Amino acid sequence: MKFFYWNLNNKEKFIRSLWTGLLALLFLYVVVWYCVDDLTLKIEIIIVCTTLYVIDLFDRYYKYKNE
Repeated sequence: MKFFYWNLNNKEKFIRSLWTGLLALLFLYVVVWYCVDDLTLKIEIIIVCTTLYVIDLFDRYYKYKNE
């Protein structure tokens, strides 16, 4: 079992990014919902972070498929 991220191949990096990213986004949504008062700022933070996560997943998927 490989523990460190840099020891993983592209397929394993994609899988780990998929499930840990979802957990991190859920945690971020909860923190933003309870800690940020402005509704537009809440929405902007959530949209930006989700967009970056999806772009990273696409990048990791293409690296995995081209391996």
